[in-house]
Amino acid sequence: MLLYRLPGHEVQRFEGSFERIHIEAPLQGFVVSSSDGKHRFVFKENKKTSVPEDTESIPEVMEEHQFLDSVHKLKIAIKHAGLVKVVLSRIVKKNLNATSLKDLFGRLCTTYPNAFVYCFSDATLGVWIGASPEVLLRRIDHHFFLMSLAGTKKSTEQREWTEKEKYEQHLVTDYLIDCLSRQTIVDKEVHGPYSHEAGPVTHLRTDITFSADVAIEKALVDTLHPTPAVCGLPREMAAEAISLLEAHNRELYSGFIGVFEKKQTHCYVNLRCAKVVNHSLYAFVGAGITSESNEQEEWKETENKSRTLLDLLEMH
Repeated sequence: MLLYRLPGHEVQRFEGSFERIHIEAPLQGFVVSSSDGKHRFVFKENKKTSVPEDTESIPEVMEEHQFLDSVHKLKIAIKHAGLVKVVLSRIVKKNLNATSLKDLFGRLCTTYPNAFVYCFSDATLGVWIGASPEVLLRRIDHHFFLMSLAGTKKSTEQREWTEKEKYEQHLVTDYLIDCLSRQTIVDKEVHGPYSHEAGPVTHLRTDITFSADVAIEKALVDTLHPTPAVCGLPREMAAEAISLLEAHNRELYSGFIGVFEKKQTHCYVNLRCAKVVNHSLYAFVGAGITSESNEQEEWKETENKSRTLLDLLEMH
């Protein structure tokens, strides 16, 4: 079963299952990837409902002291080992109780009209739900749109953006522009940064638009993902640090997800998402760690991001 809603569109519902595709295969249809993009799956329609097995492993939940210690270690590595930024993630567990997945999906659609909202149940990938605010790549015909989304504060905060938050946003924007240069795209428009509200949190956002041959799309996705907004810089070093410090498998969290069609593409970064196992929701959240990070503030940031999903579970 697959449900999804693109911003400004009607809810789409399909029966079927996901199939693994080779990394070199074209991106066509509803596609979801692992966090590193190396494992990719496309949804295939059929009449048979794909149901996860009861033997799924329980995601590893990181306690507060473990998270704070990891942030401290990353700050040392950033100071001495050449790292610039690392996105550290953790998992927050919440019981679903009587809340059905379809009800939660409906609430997400209503509460976050500008997010890409999805829910699916699959024998291979499990049960996932999410409401992502971050576009990786959007295309209408030969017109492309990219989004740089980094830097986070609570939507209720009436303060100015900190230098650390501005720096985080600058890193992601520069990375996207560099990726476009490597694809020989020089004629582009850049708008931002500006504040972008995403439910309980607000981000700094920059938009990048350009026109290009449609044939460049897959190569561009491969080049862009994973961005510094979900991994870090330098990318290979950040990925290694993540593998050492995160006890959990990110699975589909921070991978790319969306719909690839001939005339248009709507591809998002899989954020504000959760996996459902044994009637419990395991929400994945992350924070960008730099030399200016404060351990407790980064913990609070992940708490705030988790509210995208968890607040809706507490609604009656």
